[in-house]
Amino acid sequence: MKIVTTQRMTREANREVGQAAARISRLEGMEAHARAGDARLRKYFPGENLA
Repeated sequence: MKIVTTQRMTREANREVGQAAARISRLEGMEAHARAGDARLRKYFPGENLA
């Protein structure tokens, strides 16, 4: 049996965690992970300033 864990967070928290994850990925030299995070942020928060 496999255990699967899920999480819930507010829309605002999701944006903050996504931005932090992309930033940390870049600092750790994982540019592809950062770009994937950036793409998800653009997808789920279109038209918002995510800098």
